Amino acid sequence: MPGIRRLLVAGATAALALGVVMSPSPATADVSKGYIDADPGAQNDFEDEATLWPGSPYWNSNAVGVVQTILHAERILDTTDVDCAYGTTTANAVKTLQRRLGFTGSDVDGVVGPKTWARLDNRLVVGPVYNDSHEWIHYRTTGDWTRLRVFLRARVSDGTYFFRYWGLDAQSEWRQALYRPLGGSACR
Repeated sequence: MPGIRRLLVAGATAALALGVVMSPSPATADVSKGYIDADPGAQNDFEDEATLWPGSPYWNSNAVGVVQTILHAERILDTTDVDCAYGTTTANAVKTLQRRLGFTGSDVDGVVGPKTWARLDNRLVVGPVYNDSHEWIHYRTTGDWTRLRVFLRARVSDGTYFFRYWGLDAQSEWRQALYRPLGGSACR
């Protein structure tokens, strides 16, 4: 056995010296476009999005507004909680959603990372065409399959998501799902 151990250690050392990765690395998000982008169909739209949590580089951005809009559709957050700022309220709401999505143990962490984005992605359905350049995307909620939340998505190549923001005066406006940090606590 000692000879086998030495052989395994020597092999692992050689692999590391050659730059061979012995375990798969986590997928990295491509946020270089600066917005939540769209792929053909509704599946895989969220697969490459940034990890969001309180204190993340994008904790205060319209991308957080998309997550909060989903949390609102799930009736976990109130309309007034959709403010594009990922604070304690949003983190706790994400934990509730993660449980609804079937997460357990350490996966219920209040972080919207690759696993959570993937589960949310599986709940997106293409709706009808809105106009020549946009289409509706529906988010199917976990509790009631007849209850849908609507996003507007640009249909152009590398299109972008828009979400409905009710704002402080309860007027509905479409906001682009940008990763650009916001000044203040309101979606822009």
